[in-house]
Amino acid sequence: MTRSKAGRAGSKVWSTSPPRLLRRQLLGSVISRFLGAEAFLVGLLLLAELFTSIWRLLALEAPLAGILRWLLSGVPGYAVELLPVAYLFAITLCLAEMHADGELMVIWGSGISVHSLSRSVLIFSLFLSISVFFAKERIAIPALLAKDRLYSEMTAQTGRSLLSSDITIMDDAGALVYKVGRFDPGAGLLSDVDIVGRDELGKPRFRLLAPNAQWRQGAWFFPLARVYTVDEEGLWSLKLEKEYTNPGLKTEPASFGLVREKPEHLRSPELLDYIRSLEASGLPAAEARTELNKRYSFLLTPLIVYGLSLSFAGLFRKNSLLMSLLFSLSSATVYYVAQMLGSLASRTGWVSPEFGIWTISAAFSLIAALGFLRART
Repeated sequence: MTRSKAGRAGSKVWSTSPPRLLRRQLLGSVISRFLGAEAFLVGLLLLAELFTSIWRLLALEAPLAGILRWLLSGVPGYAVELLPVAYLFAITLCLAEMHADGELMVIWGSGISVHSLSRSVLIFSLFLSISVFFAKERIAIPALLAKDRLYSEMTAQTGRSLLSSDITIMDDAGALVYKVGRFDPGAGLLSDVDIVGRDELGKPRFRLLAPNAQWRQGAWFFPLARVYTVDEEGLWSLKLEKEYTNPGLKTEPASFGLVREKPEHLRSPELLDYIRSLEASGLPAAEARTELNKRYSFLLTPLIVYGLSLSFAGLFRKNSLLMSLLFSLSSATVYYVAQMLGSLASRTGWVSPEFGIWTISAAFSLIAALGFLRART
């Protein structure tokens, strides 16, 4: 009787205790294979990029140190872009090896489901989503910009300067047109300023000319300004101002500095300012909005990868390495092609950027969720 109670108690403890050791082992295997796959794939892309550009760099006598810095600056961006392929391969390969060795059958037979077994991988996927987003913002994007500038310098192209020149932008839905000779973002200084204000019909209502403008306390100050205004009869008058300011001229300095960069070279706060500047000027902002939505939708990618890999747990018993790699590459190809088509439709204006990007993410999230629910247990 006592032995029977002890047996039932032991069975109860076994059935309710979580498989912590198995979870740690699976997570360790996934991380090690994920890092190895990342290093392998990034190395392949670096070699491919080097082979396609080495002839031009050598013809222009680019220094070896510059070539190495140019290659290394592309590592963060490639690591982020290749994360879905490497992570999908790592999880699929680990589960396939456990199935090929018979470990999964023993785990399933002991009453542990693949959902419970991979809980640590799910937590790591959440951590990976957030950490990769901030890594892209603070490391990958600055590295991509530095790589672009370095390549321009080595190939004797006109590089991007920190001082933007010959800038023309619109603000307040086209009511204000700014023409600036040069903008210094560090000092918040405009040079050779020419501003035209227009009415609802597009006719000029004032013009401001100044040698420079300084951004102070949330407003522009124009020393030695010449202000032309027109009255109701259409007659223009000139007024000279030693230091002129106008509350209606509230375009922030960031609007003048952002025009020199591509949307993919801007961090998310800068990209938001760029979108606001384009929309305030009445210019198309579909490309910038598409880039911003792609960054936020990328947060779901590790979770999508996790669901897809679990749906194929226990299916690859033979040639687990080859089948895992084939499954990872084919799934990632479909995902990237779908994202490319959604981005193309968004940039060309066929659909809104939000619809074009998030529809693809929602569709793959649904597939991953169904695969997670139907995973073998």
